[in-house]
Amino acid sequence: MSEREVEYVVFCIENVAEALHKNGEEVFAILKTSGLLYSYIIPSYEALHTQSKEYIVDEIISVLKERNFVA
Repeated sequence: MSEREVEYVVFCIENVAEALHKNGEEVFAILKTSGLLYSYIIPSYEALHTQSKEYIVDEIISVLKERNFVA
């Protein structure tokens, strides 16, 4: 993984955590357990990193809800 991809993953974790009122460790665990980190966030870097923060966060939360990992 490139440095930019790592920064993007951290950006996603921190901003999803803020939106869900959770800490980064909790969100990282949710993203790993759900498989979203390796099946969606990292592979979608090229497409998603150019989008707005709100769009990225909303997309990730939407997928987590679809998979029943957040309410």
